[in-house]
Amino acid sequence: MHQPSSHHPPGLVQSIATTHWRAELLPKSAYEASYVASAPVIGFAFEAQSGIHAFASDRRAPFRAKPNHLSFLPRGCDVYSQSPQGGEYLKITLLCGNGRLAGSQCRFSNVVDIAAMRAAQALRRHFLAGPAPEPLECERLVHALVEQVAGVLDGHQRAYRAAAWMTPRRQALILELIEQRLAESLTVGELAASLGLSPAFFSRAFKGAFGQAPHDYIIDRRLARARMLLSAGKANLAGIAQSCGFSSHAHMSAVFQARFGVAPSSLQMPQDGEKRATS
Repeated sequence: MHQPSSHHPPGLVQSIATTHWRAELLPKSAYEASYVASAPVIGFAFEAQSGIHAFASDRRAPFRAKPNHLSFLPRGCDVYSQSPQGGEYLKITLLCGNGRLAGSQCRFSNVVDIAAMRAAQALRRHFLAGPAPEPLECERLVHALVEQVAGVLDGHQRAYRAAAWMTPRRQALILELIEQRLAESLTVGELAASLGLSPAFFSRAFKGAFGQAPHDYIIDRRLARARMLLSAGKANLAGIAQSCGFSSHAHMSAVFQARFGVAPSSLQMPQDGEKRATS
């Protein structure tokens, strides 16, 4: 579901733009908006979201969106959306010059696509690495997302047979269990057992539903919690690592570097009167 950047504090929204597109990384935040899309918009939600939405209608309905899902809004689409928590979101507005999507009047959301997930995660790494993302590489990744959206609109989205078993109720149960146990030692076997499945079948069903393996999703959620604590100015990096389920500060730093290309300390909000801690 698309989150309007105007409802986020300007200093927290990171963006890069060309004459053809504008990409924005929006932080997790509550939002409510009613608008008509002035240009085609590609969205990628890194986290699960829930709330109320409506498209081209006054009939509002609850929604529960998967993590790592791709969405598309055509130009002129009338949208209402509200979420009490929101979630980290990548928004790409296609300003001009993209004939493949410019004329489309179809919309979609909650589509899990592995290639789109990899492109979105790589684009997020560029945003987090510094104030001036490399434009040529960002353009390549934006074009990759455009291609995946075009594939979905053309009906070429790959389906995973095992994913059909992962019903919305089961999805909600598993995601809630992961959130509750992020600080603990959590295994894929334990998650599979909670649904009465073998670890192998559960892993296939989970990846089909969410686009990544259970282990990778758990790491993503631990990183998201750590980033939230870092942005809140929590000074004790070792304590943050422990509360997010990492075995040590060194382990958390290694995972941050591998996933985002930066150390945890580079994302830490310094407390008043204190210098930023180093990793």
